[in-house]
Amino acid sequence: MKKKQIAFIEMETHSALLEQWYLLLKDMTFVEYHFFVSKKVNDKLTSIPQYKISEIPFVDGVDFSGFDAVVVNTMHRNFEQYQRLLQDKPVLCLIHNLNFSLFFETISWKNVLEEKQRFTYFLKLYIKEKVASRRKIILGAKQLGVLSHSLLEEIKGKSSLSGKTQVIQLNYCHHFSFNTSNTIQIVIPGNVSNKRKDINLLFDLLPQLQPQEKLHFTFLGKPENHKISKQLEFLKENCHQNITLSYFDRFIPWEEYSGRIAEAHLLLCPVKKETSFYWVDEVYGKTKVSGSEGDCIYNGKIGLFPTTYPKMDWHNWYYENGDSLRTILNTLTFEHLESEYRKLEPFVEKYAFEKVKKRVETQLIKLTEI
Repeated sequence: MKKKQIAFIEMETHSALLEQWYLLLKDMTFVEYHFFVSKKVNDKLTSIPQYKISEIPFVDGVDFSGFDAVVVNTMHRNFEQYQRLLQDKPVLCLIHNLNFSLFFETISWKNVLEEKQRFTYFLKLYIKEKVASRRKIILGAKQLGVLSHSLLEEIKGKSSLSGKTQVIQLNYCHHFSFNTSNTIQIVIPGNVSNKRKDINLLFDLLPQLQPQEKLHFTFLGKPENHKISKQLEFLKENCHQNITLSYFDRFIPWEEYSGRIAEAHLLLCPVKKETSFYWVDEVYGKTKVSGSEGDCIYNGKIGLFPTTYPKMDWHNWYYENGDSLRTILNTLTFEHLESEYRKLEPFVEKYAFEKVKKRVETQLIKLTEI
């Protein structure tokens, strides 16, 4: 079979997801690929070779005639630039926010009040860029993709578009080991922000803990603002003697990010039930996927999630509220963790690299045949 030429476009935010694509693509037999990205995305890429990347200011005007198909990694702005491409090529668009990008929910005015610091930015999107009306351009894509089965089930219940929507499973288990250090390493992945995580719950809880074992908490993301940085500094000095803590004050490159998670015993993921995107309400696990799902699978780690987050196809732990989370962390032991990691082994096999790569390669080849 002749190799299929596929272009990947990312002009906005999901640089880490682009790196996941690359790790699968580079070992595919029948797919050749090239990435077209904005400067801000390119500045965050660390593992993709530069000869596989073209930095572009706009999508409209780029010649994609030499490609059999195109994957749009994110389409949340500048929709009109994609209109001709959607007409001319088999295009797969990934959907990250179902209410904004597929169900076309309207603005929640509660979100407008809560996100006052970004008011001017969002107003520009709605008035100047007309995202509310132009977002429907995405329906011109030949295929739509979501990153979890829970989102696909939500589409099946609400939209007639389930027939052209499929799960694109980019997560495979790259690393599976149990850290033998004498301190239990607990990592909170992603930006330190109250918008998508219940960071306040952790800030209230950590000074109250009296754990049996030594615990080290790593906040593996950039703090949202100076106030959160000050709270992290406060925690460093005001927790039990068995607790230590570290955090970052910068963007963390993807390879360093994954390396830190690889050392963890547990990923603490205080994902909020509800969030928003461009002032539109979204529900984690139903209309929006948490990146913590991929962090768990790629690094072979048990995640600790609130019970409000839908159960993944993976072995995780769950807490109901602050009291149950406190109990879990206070009684956490190496022996318990080791026994729980044995339960992960069947899932590690299910998400083996070769299995995931072949499935995605088949999906890409079928896209070129539309």
